[in-house]
Amino acid sequence: MNILVNHHISDPDAYWGALGANPPVPEGFKVVTFMAGTDPASSACLWSAPDVESLKALVDKTVGHASSNSYMVINDSKSFGL
Repeated sequence: MNILVNHHISDPDAYWGALGANPPVPEGFKVVTFMAGTDPASSACLWSAPDVESLKALVDKTVGHASSNSYMVINDSKSFGL
């Protein structure tokens, strides 16, 4: 399933530092695309993941200390460019 995650970054140094450490992505998860905003306090990423709950756990473990995150499951049949 495709899931869009919007990151509202409260601690940019910690957030970008956590991503700069190149954290491992478990089997069954894939970052389809990562988009950094021009404002260092925002980013978004599109994931392929088994379900929202397991993706939330992964994202919270990695950057949850530095951002609040919102999740949207993508309706693949009504989307394009995926």
